[in-house]
Amino acid sequence: MILIGLTGGMASGKSTVAKYIKENGIPVFDADACSHELTGKGGAAIDKIIETFGNDFVIDGVMNRKKMAELVFHNEKEREKLEKILLALIWENAEKFIQKNKNFPAVAIDAPLLIEKNWHKKVDEVWLVYIPVAEQIRRVMLRDGMTEEHARARLATQMTTDEKRKFANVIIDNSGKLEETLKIVDKEIARVCKK
Repeated sequence: MILIGLTGGMASGKSTVAKYIKENGIPVFDADACSHELTGKGGAAIDKIIETFGNDFVIDGVMNRKKMAELVFHNEKEREKLEKILLALIWENAEKFIQKNKNFPAVAIDAPLLIEKNWHKKVDEVWLVYIPVAEQIRRVMLRDGMTEEHARARLATQMTTDEKRKFANVIIDNSGKLEETLKIVDKEIARVCKK
């Protein structure tokens, strides 16, 4: 089994690629969805969030995402505390998912922070969904209704896609038409699944 780490910058089209990979028979673990589950009602991270940040950060058994975002977006120490709680639990769930799907020729871990959190060292291959920065800004503005200034500020908090390229085994260029992107993905799926 080949373990693929799928990543990409904000608005790069990573979710579209992940969905396509899944539709083509490769099980995909979604780190963001897992994080959402962990911080949702009855989630495994809730008690630790209360213990670390206080009762104000949980409403009706669910993490107050807006309040938490306001805290961690501007405060690296607080963000690190939240990540410390979540990342270990997410990886624990990822390992269970990998184990459950070990008979497939390939399994993908869809994680936006794959490289930043050193998870690229836990996978066999890194697949990067790539778009140039100017296109990324345009898409973020369009998708999230942000100003260019706000979009640039959000992107400035992340590792650039150009930096991520250095860690990638496979570059999935998503700056053109979707069919062109999916052709690249088809080729890589065929290779890892030996179709």
